[in-house]
Amino acid sequence: MKRNVVLYTTALMGLLLFAFDGRTQEVKTKEQLLRISLACDSLNRVEEYGKAQALARQTLAVIPSGDNTNLSLFNFYIGVGYQGVLSDSAIFYYQRSLTYAHLAENSKRISNALLELMYLYNYTDGYTTERDKTAAALNRMIDTTSSVSLKKACYIKLADYYRVIGWREQELNYRLQSLGLMKTEMQQGLYKDGDADSVNIGVAYFNIGDLYETMDHYTKAQEFYRQARPLLWNYKAGICAYYKGMATSYLKMGNTVSARQYEDSLENMVAHHYKIADGWSTLISTYLSNAEYYLDRENAAAAMPYLVMAEKLIGTKVQDAIETGSFNYTMGRALSVQKNYVKALPYLIRAEAVRQGFSADLYAKVLRALAACYEGLGKWQEADLYYAKYLPLRDSLDARAAQQSMANAEARFQNKEKVKEIEAQKAQISFARQQRLWLVAGIVALVLLAGLLLLFYRNKKRNADLLVRLNSALEEANRTKAKLFGIISHDLRSPMNQVYQFLRLQQLNPGALDENQKAALSSKIQNATGSLLETMEDLLLWSKTQMNAFEAQLQPVNIAAVVMDCQRLLQLNSEARKIVFETGIPEDLTVQTDANYLQTIVRNLLQNAIKAAPGGSLIQIEAKQENGRTWLLVKNQGAAFTQEQYERLIRQEQHAASLSGLGLKLVDELSRKIHATVSFHYDGTYTRACLEF
Repeated sequence: MKRNVVLYTTALMGLLLFAFDGRTQEVKTKEQLLRISLACDSLNRVEEYGKAQALARQTLAVIPSGDNTNLSLFNFYIGVGYQGVLSDSAIFYYQRSLTYAHLAENSKRISNALLELMYLYNYTDGYTTERDKTAAALNRMIDTTSSVSLKKACYIKLADYYRVIGWREQELNYRLQSLGLMKTEMQQGLYKDGDADSVNIGVAYFNIGDLYETMDHYTKAQEFYRQARPLLWNYKAGICAYYKGMATSYLKMGNTVSARQYEDSLENMVAHHYKIADGWSTLISTYLSNAEYYLDRENAAAAMPYLVMAEKLIGTKVQDAIETGSFNYTMGRALSVQKNYVKALPYLIRAEAVRQGFSADLYAKVLRALAACYEGLGKWQEADLYYAKYLPLRDSLDARAAQQSMANAEARFQNKEKVKEIEAQKAQISFARQQRLWLVAGIVALVLLAGLLLLFYRNKKRNADLLVRLNSALEEANRTKAKLFGIISHDLRSPMNQVYQFLRLQQLNPGALDENQKAALSSKIQNATGSLLETMEDLLLWSKTQMNAFEAQLQPVNIAAVVMDCQRLLQLNSEARKIVFETGIPEDLTVQTDANYLQTIVRNLLQNAIKAAPGGSLIQIEAKQENGRTWLLVKNQGAAFTQEQYERLIRQEQHAASLSGLGLKLVDELSRKIHATVSFHYDGTYTRACLEF
């Protein structure tokens, strides 16, 4: 509870800052609304609906008028707060949420609002037109969506809709469709044994069994009840419902012994073992179902013991208005069957008072029972009044049943017509197959002859194509070899010459250098040798890229470390020209790339910059990262070098023996392999090389 209070307080403080902060940048607004929506979700998950609703109301006042997505979302939160308390208010806010969702063209918000409205329309009077329109919208959603979870939700809500309007066959179809999707997911391993998803499948099996029982298919009902039981695990309310289903179905099959056994199991589980509240509702439902069974057979005496047991639960163990209303109707009906209309009337009047929770079919039965009761009392005016209420409702239900029957009949007729069409098509296919056999037999000889000629031609063409491919491969190998030798002549000459000069100097003037100078010279020779080794590795890397034999290995790479390594390798070159590096790279800046490729690219860019920059000048190296993109910049004050010159150089097949041409060709090829882009810009003072990831 303390955590919920802190969560609510934090969200409220964020809302106040949002309302009074002068900075109204769009990104800041979206982030604040997202945090508040997460707070509302958390409050709703712990059933703090009032706090979530209050927070949503305050947020609505500061949402920009054009932000239809968030207007839809926070109207939805307000509707959640009213659901189960004030249905009309919940419907009002869900409708507003749906309107804004359509304006935002947000499919998720549209589907969420429609699903909640469908539930409320099913059980709230006065929304028949809206209910039917919403059902049509959900049916269209089933046909268009690819989301399995959304299809399941639509099937479940629509199954409840068809139950309310009395279309049992359509309800059964939708419940089976929903179960089919659940079973597919379970076979794919998306559900775990014993978790809530498994229990949901068990509940789906039970609901289908309950529907079969309502349609008087008792054996089929028990088949689904039994399949539901192992999936319910230790879900106590589900197990109670299982006992109830088996008990009532056995009674309707005439097996009173088995029915009594399951009743005993249910009573024992509810009263003596688990002490669960849901069990009392299931138990009274069992009593009322058994009483209805006997009343349908005009056996009020057999029904009364069940009603007496049910009445003991009313007001003590069971206080739900709908369950109480169902008991009052059944008791009133039983007393009416016994001609005790005086006692029956108060029960029936109390049953009518909870009409909002009744299905249309049950409410019609209550009206008819009241009319018959008043008729039995000789109160003809009141009887006529209730008959006037009952008959239009009954006509409406009959019309819906007729529509469903016509739809089923039309479907069966269409199936028969399709069967006939399929049979006719099979006959046509068989005749056509025979004709094809004769035709094939007639042209087999021609095909064999043509096949021999084709085989000869293909062999000849295959050999010619092979020769062309081999020539192309040879030509490409020669081009690669020429490039390789060109690079060797260029990239190895400079470091080899430097090493040679240092060694020559040491040989010619061995006594001219003191120990410190010799140590410094040895260090420089070592660096030059390292540069030579790196260059040879570059040549190997480049040759592999030309043969498509090497793939980049992408991983997080620290840019500052790579640049520092390259500076050390080129220290001899930069010191020779008295060039200083100025580096401005965050130490923790990383990029997803290949470290070896990146080092080769950076080294070549720095070599270009050292060669192009005036002696004694500054080379600036910078890097930055914004919005998921990273840039590495190398700037020098040398001669202008533009993007156009760069693109012209890398398009040339053969290059002059210059560092910029060959080095930039390697930079271009390697950068493309790590999905980076190289560009050059000149602003009148600096030439800037930019490597963008």
